Amino acid sequence: MNISNGTIAALVIGGLLAVIIPIAAIIVYKRWRRDAWLPSALLGAGTFLVFALILEQLLHTVMLPVVSGNKVLYCVYGCLAAGVFEETGRFVAYKAFMKNHRTAHNAVMMGLGHGGFEAMALLGAGLLSNAFVAVSVNAVGLDVFVEQATLGNAELAEAVRLQIDAIAQSDFGIVALGLFERLIAMTFHVCMSVIVYKSAEKGRLMLLPAAILLHALLDSVAVMYQVGVITSVLAVHIPMVVMTAAVAVPTYKIIRADRRGENPR
Repeated sequence: MNISNGTIAALVIGGLLAVIIPIAAIIVYKRWRRDAWLPSALLGAGTFLVFALILEQLLHTVMLPVVSGNKVLYCVYGCLAAGVFEETGRFVAYKAFMKNHRTAHNAVMMGLGHGGFEAMALLGAGLLSNAFVAVSVNAVGLDVFVEQATLGNAELAEAVRLQIDAIAQSDFGIVALGLFERLIAMTFHVCMSVIVYKSAEKGRLMLLPAAILLHALLDSVAVMYQVGVITSVLAVHIPMVVMTAAVAVPTYKIIRADRRGENPR
């Protein structure tokens, strides 16, 4: 097998864009809103790292074997876990580290950091890793690469071959779709960060469970696609766009009201 140069180029360019776009978004927003607190973005990234990539994954090791045999339980758990961990993580960050910096614009920065780091970790690292695998396969040949990667384990070798087949099918269209999905997710994270920012204020605690449920609702279509309940990619992305646009409206109102020192209706 020889993986095409077009595939490798798509993987490399897509991986780099998944890293560059979030950083550029943070820089542009900081230049536009000079009063925004730059460490908010780092706190957002740290929140995703600790609550999603560490704590949530630890719970998955316990819960996934329990729910994996039941599609309904798997979907419910998969949707709620991300919402609970990520939105609670945001709330903790606001309460513990941003007592003197809780503003809507800093919430936007936190959302960009959170969603941006997610894009880097899940898409950027994955695409660049796949590009490295593709280059390695072309350099030594498929059989040699699989033998070296699996140390002769036949069951693992089959899984690696399937993974390489999937990599070989990648193109600019598939990579662009992944980037589009991450842009929607970043926008949604910004909205959730602003909503949870308001929940961290006295008397608005009920906005936290609302953010958790909204996050779970957004993730529901992706989880159902993962288990085969939904089979169309459009059936995943269209609801994501619609839900993100819907939550963007109250988010915009909160930001405007925050600038004016008012309470959004």
